[in-house]
Amino acid sequence: MYGELDASDIELLNAISNLAPVYRKEYRDYIYYLLTKQYKRELMGAIFQNQLLHGLLQSTRHLVERDDFPASQVEKRIGQMQELYFGIFEQIHLKYSELVDGLDSHELVRDFGKLSFENLNRACRSGNCLLIRMEMMEFYQGYHRHAQKKEARKIFAV
Repeated sequence: MYGELDASDIELLNAISNLAPVYRKEYRDYIYYLLTKQYKRELMGAIFQNQLLHGLLQSTRHLVERDDFPASQVEKRIGQMQELYFGIFEQIHLKYSELVDGLDSHELVRDFGKLSFENLNRACRSGNCLLIRMEMMEFYQGYHRHAQKKEARKIFAV
């Protein structure tokens, strides 16, 4: 970490060291607030703007729109989407939980994924094509709705 410090970082550390203990605590609280805000924004963007996840979702949606679709293939794709969704979630949560003590996981993202994948997996286990189609459409609409939220829209520089 020390090799990554530049002059502005040292200047900031010197300024913080000159703060009174009360202001140091306020500064630390503000940094935690900013990190939590950035965590939520990054998490929303990483999951709801993920092209691989979006592609899997789109192709699975098209698959279930057919009259006769293989439920095993849908179940496999749902498993891939679930693994990707929660893999991204865990990766970002771990990154920020190391910086912020007691970081609360972003319930909106976690609960949406948990509930949606539970419903999709239950529908696949039932083998009912109509139920699978309905749950898939509901997941797709919810995913799309979350992707349109301000904190989920993120421009990635290439």
